[in-house]
Amino acid sequence: MTEATGHEGGEGHPTPRIVKIGVIVTIVASIAGLITTGVATLYSARVADDQLKQSQQAADEKKQAQAARVSYWVDIQADGMSRLHLMNRSPDPISNVKMKFTVTISPINRPKTRQASFAVNLPSVPPCSDMMFTTDNMRFYVYTDTDPRWSTPFEDLTDKVWLGLGDERLPRPPIKAIMADFNDRDGVRWRRGNGLLSRDPKDPDPEPGMFGVVSAVTPQPLKACGDQSKPAD
Repeated sequence: MTEATGHEGGEGHPTPRIVKIGVIVTIVASIAGLITTGVATLYSARVADDQLKQSQQAADEKKQAQAARVSYWVDIQADGMSRLHLMNRSPDPISNVKMKFTVTISPINRPKTRQASFAVNLPSVPPCSDMMFTTDNMRFYVYTDTDPRWSTPFEDLTDKVWLGLGDERLPRPPIKAIMADFNDRDGVRWRRGNGLLSRDPKDPDPEPGMFGVVSAVTPQPLKACGDQSKPAD
């Protein structure tokens, strides 16, 4: 009896120490499994979130694919003529176009520098086309401080001598582009301005200065359409 009692857990019966070790190993393995599962779940969630963001980005890029191909810029010819370009490099027309720009009115024979504001409304601009505005297309109203009436309607911007910022004489006044609003093929309203492309813009505030008008301009076809275009303001 005494000898049997002295052998803890006889043959075929594990000792309490071995049982404890087995329990600890099982617990550690379970914890490790939970950690692994948690890490895998977190990784999967991050991958799913990244995929969702990429999908949303691709959808946004698709929505603005046409609008991104509409741009404007101003160049100056060797004779000093400013030319404002409005280009639609997409294969679809844009509609309900409103182009805003200003011209500094500072001829040498006038005492004050003034500004003429232009807002050109176009029903549409054809695909793969460039519309070019020059000061030869523009006229403006002249208002004098002594006469409250419009004294000289539609005065010509050409054939005058103009002063630049450094008092240099310029053959033509410079054009400053402000913005261009337009609808894409899906009817979504966009604005190109200040180097940015924005969707659903608010109506712009009127520009200060004298009111100007622009005669009709014929769109010029482009040789090719694509993703590459002139840098836009």
